[in-house]
Amino acid sequence: MINLASCDGREPVDLLILNANVYTVDDERPWAQALAIRDGLIVAVGASDAMIRDYEGEQLDLKGQMVLPGFHDSHSHLVYGGLELMRCDLSAARDVSALLQKITACDQALSSDEWLIGGGWDLSLFESTNPSKSLLDNINPRRRMFIRGADGHSAWVSSAALKDAGIKAETPNPSDGVIERDALDEPRGVLRESAMMLVEKVLPAVTVEDRLKAARISVALAHSMGITSVIDAATTESDAKAFDALDAEQALNLRLVLAMSLIAPFFDQAPLSSVKVSERYSDQNVQRASAKIFIDGVLEGETAALLSPYLGGSHGHGMLITPADSLIEQVVALDAAGVQLMFHAIGDAGVRLALDALEAAREINGVQDLRHHISHLQLVDPEDHPRFAALGVAANFQALWAFPDDYIMNINLPAVGRDRVQAMYPIGSLHRAGATIVGGSDWSVSSMNPLLAIETALTRRDPTGVKLKALNVAEAVTLVDMIKAYTINGAYLAHREDQTGRLKPGYKADLVVLGANLFDLVPSEIGEVPITMTFFEGQKVYPK
Repeated sequence: MINLASCDGREPVDLLILNANVYTVDDERPWAQALAIRDGLIVAVGASDAMIRDYEGEQLDLKGQMVLPGFHDSHSHLVYGGLELMRCDLSAARDVSALLQKITACDQALSSDEWLIGGGWDLSLFESTNPSKSLLDNINPRRRMFIRGADGHSAWVSSAALKDAGIKAETPNPSDGVIERDALDEPRGVLRESAMMLVEKVLPAVTVEDRLKAARISVALAHSMGITSVIDAATTESDAKAFDALDAEQALNLRLVLAMSLIAPFFDQAPLSSVKVSERYSDQNVQRASAKIFIDGVLEGETAALLSPYLGGSHGHGMLITPADSLIEQVVALDAAGVQLMFHAIGDAGVRLALDALEAAREINGVQDLRHHISHLQLVDPEDHPRFAALGVAANFQALWAFPDDYIMNINLPAVGRDRVQAMYPIGSLHRAGATIVGGSDWSVSSMNPLLAIETALTRRDPTGVKLKALNVAEAVTLVDMIKAYTINGAYLAHREDQTGRLKPGYKADLVVLGANLFDLVPSEIGEVPITMTFFEGQKVYPK
């Protein structure tokens, strides 16, 4: 037997974190000053003087900084986002002039026959979110350009790209997509939902090397945000292989649940055989026990499915990616097979259909501990609020969207009216109805920073302070609620609540160090707090 006691009776450990404000998210002991860590696990939680008395090891004096469990981002697109950063990234352009200048610079950096592939343009910069192909053609009429919008559900393309894909005036809309057209019925240059695939199928294939580079970029970004666990949404088999490769190199340092793509209008589809239910309760870092299903589109393109129709347009109630009967049949079969399901649902009709499908699955298959969840939830009919708790469905919110930004005020408001705008992102209502609230970024659609999302959920205001108006403050929740959403609730969703999400003995030493105690701040200051360190299994992964 190995004697763990030193000559003075102290037990050796790898690391002692001392003089910190440790918020454990453990109801039995919510606050502490110190942690003892050995072999990647938390050995003890307590007061600094007691730790020094009982344990011997490297000491890290945090001088009052805050320690939380590592954040769980329950909705992100890591490889996709990394690729976007490697291409023509337009996310920083705040007006049309800056956008076109950036596209021009990207064009000039390419050889004559290369595609210009980019993403992140702000749909709210254009009337009806519908820029013309002529703006791209004026930059370079010969350049094939495919530029995905910030929401991921629209793409802006040049005439050369439309020609290469064979899209003409007579080309019909796909059943679950839209080719925007001008007054002469010619393709205008914007493709919605599955119509994007008409061009995507002729794009150059992403190389294995680029996919690996993208994964490395996104993992480093996650660590810089204090994130140690992620649900990667709509993962392809190629993405999964990139994560496996990083993990084999011991360069991943994230716990990943891969929600494999099954119904996806803009991702290459992964076969159901790539979902591995047997991995769910394993200790491996990369697990494929989940699948992603798209119910509807987005409000910006008026493709989200609504119970009441859009105002003043020709889009009716929006669209469903899959007809209701087919969807329910598929959900029942996947639930029976033990697959955890993650749904994209923006509109209230889309959310209701997801709940109806899960209710049908429960009636046929019985109650299972699969922890299905619905993402986005921009509109949820009040009648459906209690169904989340009743069906055991988690509410996966992107709280950073819950303020009156240009998308909501300039695009959504004319399309759905003030009453529905005020009902958007009902985090507080679903929390009060007993739903499990989890937090996700949907990066690269929006910032990966959990602190910005937490602040917005508390204030319902722009965390940058640019816009001062609030979006229905009755839907605000507390700091404790949102810390749980990004820690223990995220761990629960990943079936790892007995390993991560709390700081207590026996749990993984995944933790984040913050430059200030969030409980000492007014809510509007939370988003500005720096992440000073991130640890994965007791090893510092940020900063390197």
